[in-house]
Amino acid sequence: MRRYIIIILVLSSFVPWITRASDLKDKAVPTDIVEIEADRLDVYTNKGEAIFTGNVNAIKGDMSLQCKRLQMLYNKSTNTVSQLIATGDVYILWQDKQGNCNQAKYLLDEKKVILTGDVVIIRGEERISAQLITIDMVSGYQLAEGQGGRVKIRVESDQETGIFQWNR
Repeated sequence: MRRYIIIILVLSSFVPWITRASDLKDKAVPTDIVEIEADRLDVYTNKGEAIFTGNVNAIKGDMSLQCKRLQMLYNKSTNTVSQLIATGDVYILWQDKQGNCNQAKYLLDEKKVILTGDVVIIRGEERISAQLITIDMVSGYQLAEGQGGRVKIRVESDQETGIFQWNR
């Protein structure tokens, strides 16, 4: 099992993240099963949609997620999940990285993750922030955009960097 590295950059602002990380990392499931817990679940069968609200925790493989609302879209004919859209105080643990943003969209069919709104991803001392980060797990292509702001990055210059590495 991968160990999540959490290094405190600014103790006062990251204390809540430490408690969240310890809750999530023990729940990782090494399969394609998506496990979701929430205070409420509304299912709209005719639309192929399920909406989880309140203290949402979701796990898929080595990715853990916490948010206020999670919308799950599924193909009605095959009953397979096609998208997960998290909104509201989104916090993610993935491999050896942690991040937060306003919205995270996981396109399962395309194996693509799109993070929007005050995106920050941290790996040890490395850090990247932007308004939009797109990660294509198939091609390995990654895009970071400032969308009116600036993209900021801090990487290790004398060691192997891992902020851009995403295992498939």
